[in-house]
Amino acid sequence: MWAPDALQKTLEDWLSVGPVHGVYWLGALDPEGDLSTMDLTTWHEALRIRVKALYVTMRTLYQQIAAPGTFLVSATRLGGQHGYDPSGAFAPLGGAVAGFTKTYKRERIDAMVKVVDFEAEANASDLAQIVIEETLRDPAAVEIGYKDGLRWTMSLEEQPAVDGQAGLTLDKDTVFVITGAAGSIVSAITADLAAVSGGTFYLLDLVPKPDPDNPDLGRFVSEKEALKRDLFARIQTRGERATPALVEKQLAALERAHAAQCAIDAVQAAGGRANYFSVNLTDADAVAHVINQVRQQSGRIDVLLHAAGMERSHLLPDKDPREFDLIFDVKSDGWFNLLHAIGKMPLKATVVFSSIAGRFGNAGQADYSSANDLLCKITSSFRTTRPATRALAIDWSAWGGIGMATRGSIPKMMELAGIDMLPPEAGIPLVRRELTVGGTRGEIVVGQRLGILLNEWDPTGGVEVSQSDDQKRLSAPGPMVAKVASMGIHQGLSIDTVLDPAVQPFLHDHQIDGTPVLPGVMGIEAFAEAALCMLPGWHIEAIENVNFL
Repeated sequence: MWAPDALQKTLEDWLSVGPVHGVYWLGALDPEGDLSTMDLTTWHEALRIRVKALYVTMRTLYQQIAAPGTFLVSATRLGGQHGYDPSGAFAPLGGAVAGFTKTYKRERIDAMVKVVDFEAEANASDLAQIVIEETLRDPAAVEIGYKDGLRWTMSLEEQPAVDGQAGLTLDKDTVFVITGAAGSIVSAITADLAAVSGGTFYLLDLVPKPDPDNPDLGRFVSEKEALKRDLFARIQTRGERATPALVEKQLAALERAHAAQCAIDAVQAAGGRANYFSVNLTDADAVAHVINQVRQQSGRIDVLLHAAGMERSHLLPDKDPREFDLIFDVKSDGWFNLLHAIGKMPLKATVVFSSIAGRFGNAGQADYSSANDLLCKITSSFRTTRPATRALAIDWSAWGGIGMATRGSIPKMMELAGIDMLPPEAGIPLVRRELTVGGTRGEIVVGQRLGILLNEWDPTGGVEVSQSDDQKRLSAPGPMVAKVASMGIHQGLSIDTVLDPAVQPFLHDHQIDGTPVLPGVMGIEAFAEAALCMLPGWHIEAIENVNFL
Protein backbone atom coordinates (compact mmCIF):
# COMPACT_ATOMS: atom_id res chain seq x y z
CA MET A 1 0.00 0.00 0.00
CA TRP A 2 1.30 3.44 -0.95
CA ALA A 3 2.36 6.10 1.53
CA PRO A 4 -0.14 9.02 1.67
CA ASP A 5 1.89 11.36 -0.55
CA ALA A 6 2.55 8.65 -3.11
CA LEU A 7 -1.11 7.64 -3.12
CA GLN A 8 -2.25 11.22 -3.65
CA LYS A 9 0.24 11.72 -6.51
CA THR A 10 -0.88 8.50 -8.20
CA LEU A 11 -4.51 9.59 -8.02
CA GLU A 12 -3.65 13.01 -9.38
CA ASP A 13 -1.75 11.36 -12.25
CA TRP A 14 -4.82 9.31 -13.07
CA LEU A 15 -7.00 12.42 -12.99
CA SER A 16 -4.68 14.10 -15.47
CA VAL A 17 -5.59 11.36 -17.94
CA GLY A 18 -9.34 11.43 -17.37
CA PRO A 19 -12.15 11.60 -14.79
CA VAL A 20 -12.82 8.99 -12.11
CA HIS A 21 -16.46 7.97 -11.81
CA GLY A 22 -16.35 5.50 -8.96
CA VAL A 23 -14.37 3.93 -6.13
CA TYR A 24 -14.60 0.42 -4.74
CA TRP A 25 -12.88 0.39 -1.34
CA LEU A 26 -12.14 -3.20 -0.34
CA GLY A 27 -9.34 -2.95 2.23
CA ALA A 28 -11.60 -3.84 5.16
CA LEU A 29 -12.44 -7.24 3.63
CA ASP A 30 -9.13 -8.61 4.91
CA PRO A 31 -9.54 -9.72 8.55
CA GLU A 32 -7.06 -7.89 10.74
CA GLY A 33 -6.60 -10.76 13.18
CA ASP A 34 -6.81 -10.91 16.95
CA LEU A 35 -6.61 -7.41 18.42
CA SER A 36 -5.41 -8.78 21.76
CA THR A 37 -2.16 -10.01 20.18
CA MET A 38 -1.65 -7.01 17.88
CA ASP A 39 1.11 -4.52 18.64
CA LEU A 40 0.80 -0.77 18.12
CA THR A 41 2.77 -0.76 14.85
CA THR A 42 0.50 -3.41 13.35
CA TRP A 43 -2.56 -1.53 14.61
CA HIS A 44 -1.41 1.67 12.92
CA GLU A 45 -0.66 -0.12 9.65
CA ALA A 46 -4.04 -1.87 9.67
CA LEU A 47 -5.84 1.45 10.13
CA ARG A 48 -3.67 3.17 7.52
CA ILE A 49 -4.64 0.59 4.93
CA ARG A 50 -8.33 0.65 5.82
CA VAL A 51 -9.32 4.21 6.70
CA LYS A 52 -6.43 6.66 6.43
CA ALA A 53 -5.75 5.71 2.82
CA LEU A 54 -9.51 6.01 2.23
CA TYR A 55 -9.34 9.55 3.60
CA VAL A 56 -6.49 10.43 1.21
CA THR A 57 -8.31 8.85 -1.72
CA MET A 58 -11.68 10.50 -1.22
CA ARG A 59 -10.18 13.87 -0.32
CA THR A 60 -8.26 13.77 -3.61
CA LEU A 61 -11.35 12.61 -5.54
CA TYR A 62 -13.80 14.85 -3.71
CA GLN A 63 -14.77 16.81 -6.83
CA GLN A 64 -15.02 13.61 -8.88
CA ILE A 65 -17.25 11.48 -6.65
CA ALA A 66 -20.06 13.97 -6.18
CA ALA A 67 -22.63 13.97 -8.96
CA PRO A 68 -25.34 11.44 -9.81
CA GLY A 69 -23.75 8.50 -11.60
CA THR A 70 -20.61 8.55 -9.45
CA PHE A 71 -20.11 6.21 -6.54
CA LEU A 72 -18.17 5.12 -3.48
CA VAL A 73 -18.89 1.54 -2.45
CA SER A 74 -16.95 0.30 0.56
CA ALA A 75 -16.95 -3.32 1.68
CA THR A 76 -16.44 -4.71 5.18
CA ARG A 77 -16.36 -8.14 6.79
CA LEU A 78 -18.08 -7.34 10.07
CA GLY A 79 -20.25 -10.44 9.75
CA GLY A 80 -23.04 -9.50 7.35
CA GLN A 81 -25.10 -7.40 9.79
CA HIS A 82 -22.58 -4.67 10.65
CA GLY A 83 -21.91 -6.23 14.03
CA TYR A 84 -25.53 -6.02 15.20
CA ASP A 85 -25.94 -9.76 15.64
CA PRO A 86 -25.35 -12.08 18.61
CA SER A 87 -21.78 -12.89 17.55
CA GLY A 88 -20.73 -9.27 17.19
CA ALA A 89 -18.35 -7.77 14.65
CA PHE A 90 -15.96 -10.26 13.05
CA ALA A 91 -13.34 -7.84 11.66
CA PRO A 92 -14.12 -4.71 13.70
CA LEU A 93 -11.57 -2.37 12.09
CA GLY A 94 -14.06 -2.18 9.26
CA GLY A 95 -16.06 0.08 11.57
CA ALA A 96 -13.69 2.94 10.74
CA VAL A 97 -14.44 2.44 7.03
CA ALA A 98 -18.18 2.33 7.72
CA GLY A 99 -18.07 5.56 9.74
CA PHE A 100 -16.09 7.36 7.04
CA THR A 101 -18.38 6.14 4.27
CA LYS A 102 -21.52 7.32 6.07
CA THR A 103 -20.03 10.77 6.51
CA TYR A 104 -18.99 10.93 2.85
CA LYS A 105 -22.64 10.36 1.94
CA ARG A 106 -23.61 13.30 4.16
CA GLU A 107 -21.17 15.50 2.26
CA ARG A 108 -21.90 14.14 -1.25
CA ILE A 109 -25.61 13.44 -1.15
CA ASP A 110 -26.03 13.06 -4.93
CA ALA A 111 -23.42 10.31 -5.32
CA MET A 112 -24.22 6.63 -4.78
CA VAL A 113 -22.47 5.90 -1.47
CA LYS A 114 -22.71 2.60 0.40
CA VAL A 115 -20.90 0.38 2.84
CA VAL A 116 -21.69 -3.27 2.16
CA ASP A 117 -20.98 -5.82 4.88
CA PHE A 118 -20.28 -9.53 4.44
CA GLU A 119 -20.07 -12.70 6.48
CA ALA A 120 -16.65 -13.98 7.50
CA GLU A 121 -16.84 -16.87 5.04
CA ALA A 122 -18.18 -14.93 2.03
CA ASN A 123 -16.25 -15.99 -1.07
CA ALA A 124 -14.61 -13.57 -3.46
CA SER A 125 -16.75 -14.28 -6.53
CA ASP A 126 -20.06 -13.80 -4.70
CA LEU A 127 -18.72 -10.72 -3.01
CA ALA A 128 -17.59 -9.17 -6.28
CA GLN A 129 -20.97 -9.75 -7.89
CA ILE A 130 -22.82 -8.23 -4.94
CA VAL A 131 -20.79 -5.01 -4.72
CA ILE A 132 -21.36 -4.43 -8.44
CA GLU A 133 -25.09 -5.06 -8.07
CA GLU A 134 -25.23 -2.65 -5.13
CA THR A 135 -23.64 0.02 -7.28
CA LEU A 136 -26.49 -0.27 -9.77
CA ARG A 137 -29.53 -0.20 -7.50
CA ASP A 138 -31.19 1.08 -4.36
CA PRO A 139 -29.87 4.59 -3.65
CA ALA A 140 -31.92 4.73 -0.45
CA ALA A 141 -29.73 2.55 1.78
CA VAL A 142 -26.18 3.43 2.80
CA GLU A 143 -25.60 0.47 5.14
CA ILE A 144 -26.25 -2.90 3.53
CA GLY A 145 -25.38 -6.37 4.79
CA TYR A 146 -25.57 -9.92 3.44
CA LYS A 147 -26.07 -12.82 5.82
CA ASP A 148 -27.79 -16.20 5.62
CA GLY A 149 -28.81 -15.53 2.03
CA LEU A 150 -30.69 -12.36 2.93
CA ARG A 151 -30.04 -8.67 2.33
CA TRP A 152 -30.18 -6.49 5.43
CA THR A 153 -30.01 -2.83 6.39
CA MET A 154 -29.89 -0.97 9.71
CA SER A 155 -32.57 0.98 11.52
CA LEU A 156 -33.45 1.93 15.11
CA GLU A 157 -35.61 0.17 17.67
CA GLU A 158 -36.72 1.78 20.91
CA GLN A 159 -36.09 -0.43 23.93
CA PRO A 160 -36.27 0.11 27.70
CA ALA A 161 -33.11 0.01 29.79
CA VAL A 162 -34.82 -2.46 32.13
CA ASP A 163 -34.64 -5.78 30.29
CA GLY A 164 -35.06 -8.40 33.01
CA GLN A 165 -31.33 -9.05 33.26
CA ALA A 166 -29.19 -8.31 36.27
CA GLY A 167 -27.19 -5.10 36.13
CA LEU A 168 -23.94 -4.22 37.83
CA THR A 169 -23.77 -3.34 41.50
CA LEU A 170 -21.89 -0.09 42.02
CA ASP A 171 -20.56 0.34 45.55
CA LYS A 172 -17.45 1.27 47.53
CA ASP A 173 -15.58 -1.73 46.12
CA THR A 174 -16.18 -0.72 42.49
CA VAL A 175 -13.09 0.29 40.51
CA PHE A 176 -13.57 2.85 37.73
CA VAL A 177 -11.10 3.98 35.05
CA ILE A 178 -12.37 7.08 33.23
CA THR A 179 -10.69 8.87 30.31
CA GLY A 180 -11.51 12.41 29.24
CA ALA A 181 -12.11 13.16 32.91
CA ALA A 182 -11.57 16.92 32.51
CA GLY A 183 -14.51 17.35 30.17
CA SER A 184 -17.52 19.05 31.70
CA ILE A 185 -19.91 16.26 30.64
CA VAL A 186 -17.59 13.50 31.84
CA SER A 187 -17.00 15.33 35.11
CA ALA A 188 -20.75 15.47 35.74
CA ILE A 189 -21.15 11.77 34.92
CA THR A 190 -18.23 10.92 37.20
CA ALA A 191 -19.90 12.82 40.01
CA ASP A 192 -23.11 10.85 39.45
CA LEU A 193 -21.26 7.51 39.51
CA ALA A 194 -19.34 8.57 42.61
CA ALA A 195 -22.48 9.59 44.48
CA VAL A 196 -24.08 6.18 44.04
CA SER A 197 -20.94 4.11 44.62
CA GLY A 198 -18.30 5.86 46.70
CA GLY A 199 -15.85 3.68 44.79
CA THR A 200 -12.27 4.02 43.58
CA PHE A 201 -11.76 6.24 40.54
CA TYR A 202 -8.74 6.48 38.26
CA LEU A 203 -9.27 9.69 36.30
CA LEU A 204 -7.24 10.21 33.10
CA ASP A 205 -6.94 13.33 30.99
CA LEU A 206 -4.32 15.29 29.08
CA VAL A 207 -4.96 18.27 31.38
CA PRO A 208 -2.41 18.56 34.21
CA LYS A 209 -3.66 17.69 37.66
CA PRO A 210 -5.46 20.82 38.90
CA ASP A 211 -4.36 22.79 41.92
CA PRO A 212 -7.34 22.91 44.27
CA ASP A 213 -5.98 26.13 45.80
CA ASN A 214 -5.95 27.97 42.44
CA PRO A 215 -8.42 30.86 42.97
CA ASP A 216 -9.07 31.09 39.22
CA LEU A 217 -10.92 27.75 39.33
CA GLY A 218 -13.58 29.22 41.60
CA ARG A 219 -13.69 32.49 39.69
CA PHE A 220 -14.34 30.58 36.48
CA VAL A 221 -17.84 29.89 37.80
CA SER A 222 -18.57 32.97 39.89
CA GLU A 223 -16.63 35.78 38.16
CA LYS A 224 -16.05 34.69 34.59
CA GLU A 225 -16.15 38.15 33.01
CA ALA A 226 -13.82 39.62 35.62
CA LEU A 227 -11.53 36.63 35.17
CA LYS A 228 -11.40 37.31 31.43
CA ARG A 229 -10.26 40.86 32.07
CA ASP A 230 -7.60 39.66 34.49
CA LEU A 231 -6.31 37.09 32.00
CA PHE A 232 -6.10 39.82 29.38
CA ALA A 233 -4.05 42.00 31.76
CA ARG A 234 -1.76 39.13 32.75
CA ILE A 235 -0.95 38.42 29.11
CA GLN A 236 -0.06 42.07 28.58
CA THR A 237 2.07 42.10 31.74
CA ARG A 238 4.11 39.22 30.32
CA GLY A 239 4.84 41.40 27.30
CA GLU A 240 2.73 39.28 24.98
CA ARG A 241 0.09 40.48 22.55
CA ALA A 242 -3.27 39.96 24.23
CA THR A 243 -6.03 38.85 21.87
CA PRO A 244 -9.55 37.55 22.49
CA ALA A 245 -8.51 34.20 21.00
CA LEU A 246 -5.62 33.86 23.44
CA VAL A 247 -7.84 34.77 26.38
CA GLU A 248 -10.42 32.18 25.27
CA LYS A 249 -7.68 29.56 25.01
CA GLN A 250 -6.58 30.20 28.59
CA LEU A 251 -10.20 30.26 29.71
CA ALA A 252 -10.78 26.89 28.05
CA ALA A 253 -7.81 25.45 29.94
CA LEU A 254 -9.27 26.75 33.20
CA GLU A 255 -12.64 25.26 32.28
CA ARG A 256 -11.11 21.80 31.90
CA ALA A 257 -9.08 22.19 35.07
CA HIS A 258 -12.24 23.22 36.90
CA ALA A 259 -14.11 20.20 35.54
CA ALA A 260 -11.27 17.89 36.59
CA GLN A 261 -11.25 19.35 40.09
CA CYS A 262 -15.04 18.99 40.31
CA ALA A 263 -14.72 15.29 39.46
CA ILE A 264 -12.04 14.80 42.11
CA ASP A 265 -14.08 16.72 44.71
CA ALA A 266 -17.22 14.71 43.90
CA VAL A 267 -15.45 11.39 44.38
CA GLN A 268 -13.96 12.48 47.67
CA ALA A 269 -17.24 13.96 48.91
CA ALA A 270 -18.90 10.59 48.30
CA GLY A 271 -16.29 8.86 50.42
CA GLY A 272 -14.45 7.41 47.42
CA ARG A 273 -10.82 7.54 46.38
CA ALA A 274 -9.78 9.72 43.42
CA ASN A 275 -6.53 9.09 41.58
CA TYR A 276 -5.84 11.66 38.86
CA PHE A 277 -3.32 11.10 36.03
CA SER A 278 -2.27 13.57 33.37
CA VAL A 279 -1.61 11.31 30.40
CA ASN A 280 -1.57 11.42 26.61
CA LEU A 281 -3.67 8.43 25.58
CA THR A 282 -1.81 8.14 22.27
CA ASP A 283 1.40 7.44 24.24
CA ALA A 284 1.32 3.67 24.73
CA ASP A 285 4.05 3.64 27.38
CA ALA A 286 2.37 6.37 29.41
CA VAL A 287 -0.96 4.54 29.31
CA ALA A 288 0.72 1.28 30.30
CA HIS A 289 2.33 3.05 33.26
CA VAL A 290 -1.06 4.24 34.53
CA ILE A 291 -2.76 0.87 34.02
CA ASN A 292 0.10 -0.85 35.85
CA GLN A 293 -0.66 1.35 38.84
CA VAL A 294 -4.29 0.32 38.60
CA ARG A 295 -3.19 -3.31 38.48
CA GLN A 296 -0.92 -2.93 41.52
CA GLN A 297 -3.40 -0.97 43.63
CA SER A 298 -6.73 -2.54 42.65
CA GLY A 299 -6.01 -5.69 40.62
CA ARG A 300 -9.03 -5.27 38.39
CA ILE A 301 -11.27 -2.77 36.58
CA ASP A 302 -15.02 -2.95 37.05
CA VAL A 303 -15.96 -0.10 34.72
CA LEU A 304 -13.71 1.29 31.97
CA LEU A 305 -15.28 4.47 30.61
CA HIS A 306 -13.50 5.78 27.50
CA ALA A 307 -14.84 9.28 26.97
CA ALA A 308 -11.72 11.03 25.69
CA GLY A 309 -12.03 12.76 22.36
CA MET A 310 -12.10 16.02 20.48
CA GLU A 311 -13.94 17.34 17.46
CA ARG A 312 -13.17 19.88 14.75
CA SER A 313 -15.64 20.12 11.90
CA HIS A 314 -14.32 20.70 8.39
CA LEU A 315 -15.54 19.29 5.11
CA LEU A 316 -13.14 16.78 3.61
CA PRO A 317 -11.24 19.19 1.28
CA ASP A 318 -10.54 21.47 4.26
CA LYS A 319 -9.63 18.68 6.69
CA ASP A 320 -5.83 18.39 6.49
CA PRO A 321 -4.03 15.14 7.43
CA ARG A 322 -2.80 16.47 10.77
CA GLU A 323 -6.34 17.28 11.86
CA PHE A 324 -7.69 13.92 10.68
CA ASP A 325 -4.95 12.05 12.55
CA LEU A 326 -5.39 14.13 15.72
CA ILE A 327 -9.16 13.62 15.97
CA PHE A 328 -9.05 9.97 14.94
CA ASP A 329 -6.05 8.89 16.99
CA VAL A 330 -7.16 10.24 20.37
CA LYS A 331 -10.15 7.95 20.31
CA SER A 332 -8.76 4.97 18.39
CA ASP A 333 -5.17 4.79 19.67
CA GLY A 334 -6.36 5.68 23.14
CA TRP A 335 -8.77 2.74 23.13
CA PHE A 336 -6.19 0.34 21.72
CA ASN A 337 -3.54 1.42 24.23
CA LEU A 338 -5.95 0.97 27.12
CA LEU A 339 -7.02 -2.51 26.05
CA HIS A 340 -3.45 -3.54 25.26
CA ALA A 341 -2.24 -2.38 28.68
CA ILE A 342 -5.17 -4.03 30.49
CA GLY A 343 -4.48 -7.34 28.76
CA LYS A 344 -5.92 -10.20 30.81
CA MET A 345 -6.64 -8.16 33.93
CA PRO A 346 -10.29 -8.70 34.95
CA LEU A 347 -12.49 -6.17 33.16
CA LYS A 348 -16.15 -6.34 34.07
CA ALA A 349 -17.66 -3.62 31.85
CA THR A 350 -16.62 -1.09 29.23
CA VAL A 351 -18.45 2.02 28.08
CA VAL A 352 -17.22 3.99 25.07
CA PHE A 353 -18.54 7.40 24.15
CA SER A 354 -19.59 7.53 20.52
CA SER A 355 -22.01 9.94 18.89
CA ILE A 356 -24.82 10.20 16.40
CA ALA A 357 -22.05 11.20 13.96
CA GLY A 358 -20.71 7.67 14.26
CA ARG A 359 -24.10 6.07 13.81
CA PHE A 360 -25.40 8.19 10.95
CA GLY A 361 -22.37 10.09 9.64
CA ASN A 362 -22.17 13.86 9.74
CA ALA A 363 -20.80 16.37 7.25
CA GLY A 364 -17.47 17.79 8.35
CA GLN A 365 -16.76 14.96 10.80
CA ALA A 366 -15.16 12.21 8.72
CA ASP A 367 -12.44 11.62 11.33
CA TYR A 368 -14.80 11.77 14.30
CA SER A 369 -17.37 9.50 12.68
CA SER A 370 -14.68 6.99 11.62
CA ALA A 371 -13.21 6.78 15.11
CA ASN A 372 -16.59 6.53 16.82
CA ASP A 373 -17.87 3.74 14.59
CA LEU A 374 -14.57 1.91 15.05
CA LEU A 375 -15.10 1.97 18.81
CA CYS A 376 -18.68 0.77 18.34
CA LYS A 377 -17.57 -2.19 16.26
CA ILE A 378 -14.78 -3.17 18.67
CA THR A 379 -17.39 -2.98 21.42
CA SER A 380 -19.58 -5.29 19.34
CA SER A 381 -16.72 -7.75 18.85
CA PHE A 382 -16.42 -8.22 22.63
CA ARG A 383 -19.48 -10.50 22.48
CA THR A 384 -17.11 -13.11 21.06
CA THR A 385 -13.60 -11.93 21.95
CA ARG A 386 -14.26 -10.82 25.57
CA PRO A 387 -17.57 -12.48 26.53
CA ALA A 388 -16.94 -11.93 30.25
CA THR A 389 -16.85 -8.16 29.65
CA ARG A 390 -20.15 -6.36 29.27
CA ALA A 391 -19.48 -3.76 26.56
CA LEU A 392 -21.57 -0.69 25.78
CA ALA A 393 -21.21 2.04 23.16
CA ILE A 394 -23.29 5.18 23.60
CA ASP A 395 -24.11 7.27 20.53
CA TRP A 396 -24.79 10.62 22.17
CA SER A 397 -26.74 13.40 20.58
CA ALA A 398 -25.32 16.88 21.18
CA TRP A 399 -25.73 17.99 24.79
CA GLY A 400 -27.45 21.17 25.80
CA GLY A 401 -26.40 23.20 28.81
CA ILE A 402 -22.90 21.76 29.16
CA GLY A 403 -20.20 20.61 26.78
CA MET A 404 -18.64 21.89 23.59
CA ALA A 405 -21.89 21.76 21.58
CA THR A 406 -23.34 24.63 23.61
CA ARG A 407 -20.93 27.14 22.09
CA GLY A 408 -21.26 29.35 19.05
CA SER A 409 -23.83 28.56 16.40
CA ILE A 410 -24.15 24.84 17.15
CA PRO A 411 -27.45 25.06 19.07
CA LYS A 412 -29.03 27.05 16.25
CA MET A 413 -27.72 24.62 13.64
CA MET A 414 -29.16 21.70 15.62
CA GLU A 415 -32.50 23.45 15.82
CA LEU A 416 -32.57 24.02 12.06
CA ALA A 417 -31.72 20.36 11.52
CA GLY A 418 -34.62 19.30 13.72
CA ILE A 419 -32.30 17.61 16.22
CA ASP A 420 -33.04 18.03 19.92
CA MET A 421 -30.11 18.73 22.22
CA LEU A 422 -29.90 16.39 25.19
CA PRO A 423 -30.77 18.01 28.54
CA PRO A 424 -28.05 17.37 31.16
CA GLU A 425 -30.62 16.01 33.61
CA ALA A 426 -31.42 13.28 31.07
CA GLY A 427 -27.85 12.53 30.02
CA ILE A 428 -25.89 12.59 33.28
CA PRO A 429 -27.57 9.58 34.96
CA LEU A 430 -27.76 7.54 31.78
CA VAL A 431 -24.42 5.74 32.12
CA ARG A 432 -25.28 4.69 35.66
CA ARG A 433 -28.75 3.59 34.61
CA GLU A 434 -27.52 1.50 31.70
CA LEU A 435 -24.93 -0.21 33.88
CA THR A 436 -27.20 -0.99 36.81
CA VAL A 437 -30.82 -1.58 35.74
CA GLY A 438 -30.30 -4.15 32.99
CA GLY A 439 -27.87 -6.24 31.04
CA THR A 440 -27.78 -4.37 27.73
CA ARG A 441 -24.72 -4.98 25.57
CA GLY A 442 -23.84 -3.24 22.34
CA GLU A 443 -24.72 0.13 20.88
CA ILE A 444 -27.27 2.60 22.24
CA VAL A 445 -28.47 5.78 20.52
CA VAL A 446 -29.32 8.46 23.06
CA GLY A 447 -31.39 11.40 21.91
CA GLN A 448 -34.84 12.75 21.33
CA ARG A 449 -35.80 14.07 17.88
CA LEU A 450 -33.10 13.14 15.37
CA GLY A 451 -34.41 15.37 12.59
CA ILE A 452 -32.61 15.19 9.26
CA LEU A 453 -30.59 12.17 10.38
CA LEU A 454 -33.71 10.06 9.85
CA ASN A 455 -34.63 11.58 6.50
CA GLU A 456 -34.78 9.01 3.74
CA TRP A 457 -32.05 9.24 1.10
CA ASP A 458 -34.54 8.52 -1.67
CA PRO A 459 -38.23 9.53 -1.77
CA THR A 460 -39.32 6.04 -2.80
CA GLY A 461 -36.86 4.18 -0.60
CA GLY A 462 -35.11 2.84 -3.68
CA VAL A 463 -38.21 1.37 -5.31
CA GLU A 464 -38.06 1.86 -9.08
CA VAL A 465 -41.31 3.77 -9.55
CA SER A 466 -40.49 4.43 -13.20
CA GLN A 467 -41.61 0.89 -13.97
CA SER A 468 -45.02 0.31 -15.50
CA ASP A 469 -48.01 -0.37 -13.27
CA ASP A 470 -48.03 -4.02 -14.32
CA GLN A 471 -44.36 -4.39 -13.37
CA LYS A 472 -44.95 -2.66 -10.06
CA ARG A 473 -47.82 -4.99 -9.18
CA LEU A 474 -46.51 -7.39 -6.58
CA SER A 475 -46.61 -11.16 -6.68
CA ALA A 476 -48.07 -11.60 -3.20
CA PRO A 477 -51.39 -13.46 -3.73
CA GLY A 478 -54.55 -11.77 -2.56
CA PRO A 479 -56.93 -8.97 -3.36
CA MET A 480 -55.52 -6.18 -1.19
CA VAL A 481 -52.06 -5.24 -2.48
CA ALA A 482 -51.70 -3.22 -5.67
CA LYS A 483 -48.25 -1.62 -5.89
CA VAL A 484 -45.43 -0.44 -3.69
CA ALA A 485 -45.15 3.34 -3.44
CA SER A 486 -42.07 3.44 -1.23
CA MET A 487 -39.98 1.35 1.14
CA GLY A 488 -38.08 3.61 3.52
CA ILE A 489 -35.52 2.51 6.07
CA HIS A 490 -37.07 4.64 8.81
CA GLN A 491 -40.58 5.21 7.45
CA GLY A 492 -41.36 1.63 6.47
CA LEU A 493 -43.38 0.16 3.61
CA SER A 494 -46.05 2.20 1.81
CA ILE A 495 -48.43 0.42 -0.55
CA ASP A 496 -51.07 2.03 -2.77
CA THR A 497 -54.36 0.18 -3.24
CA VAL A 498 -57.59 1.48 -4.74
CA LEU A 499 -60.65 -0.07 -3.13
CA ASP A 500 -63.22 -0.58 -5.88
CA PRO A 501 -66.16 -3.02 -5.74
CA ALA A 502 -65.54 -3.73 -9.42
CA VAL A 503 -62.10 -5.05 -8.52
CA GLN A 504 -62.82 -6.36 -5.00
CA PRO A 505 -66.38 -7.79 -5.26
CA PHE A 506 -66.49 -8.60 -1.52
CA LEU A 507 -67.11 -4.89 -0.95
CA HIS A 508 -70.63 -5.38 -2.37
CA ASP A 509 -71.36 -7.63 0.61
CA HIS A 510 -70.15 -5.13 3.21
CA GLN A 511 -72.14 -1.91 2.95
CA ILE A 512 -73.49 0.60 5.40
CA ASP A 513 -76.45 2.54 4.07
CA GLY A 514 -75.41 1.57 0.57
CA THR A 515 -71.76 2.64 0.98
CA PRO A 516 -69.15 -0.14 0.67
CA VAL A 517 -66.81 -0.40 3.68
CA LEU A 518 -63.65 -2.38 4.23
CA PRO A 519 -64.25 -5.31 6.59
CA GLY A 520 -61.73 -5.61 9.42
CA VAL A 521 -60.73 -9.10 8.31
CA MET A 522 -59.67 -7.71 4.94
CA GLY A 523 -57.62 -5.03 6.68
CA ILE A 524 -55.77 -7.86 8.41
CA GLU A 525 -55.39 -9.56 5.04
CA ALA A 526 -53.76 -6.36 3.76
CA PHE A 527 -51.22 -6.50 6.60
CA ALA A 528 -50.39 -10.10 5.73
CA GLU A 529 -49.96 -9.35 2.04
CA ALA A 530 -47.77 -6.35 2.85
CA ALA A 531 -45.55 -8.53 5.01
CA LEU A 532 -45.14 -11.00 2.13
CA CYS A 533 -44.16 -8.15 -0.16
CA MET A 534 -41.26 -7.30 2.16
CA LEU A 535 -40.20 -10.94 2.52
CA PRO A 536 -40.94 -12.81 -0.71
CA GLY A 537 -40.71 -16.54 -0.36
CA TRP A 538 -41.73 -16.49 3.29
CA HIS A 539 -45.18 -17.41 4.61
CA ILE A 540 -47.46 -16.10 7.32
CA GLU A 541 -47.34 -18.33 10.39
CA ALA A 542 -49.90 -16.45 12.49
CA ILE A 543 -51.57 -13.09 13.07
CA GLU A 544 -52.01 -12.51 16.77
CA ASN A 545 -53.27 -9.98 19.33
CA VAL A 546 -55.83 -8.35 17.02
CA ASN A 547 -58.41 -6.13 18.65
CA PHE A 548 -61.20 -4.18 16.95
CA LEU A 549 -61.98 -1.07 18.96
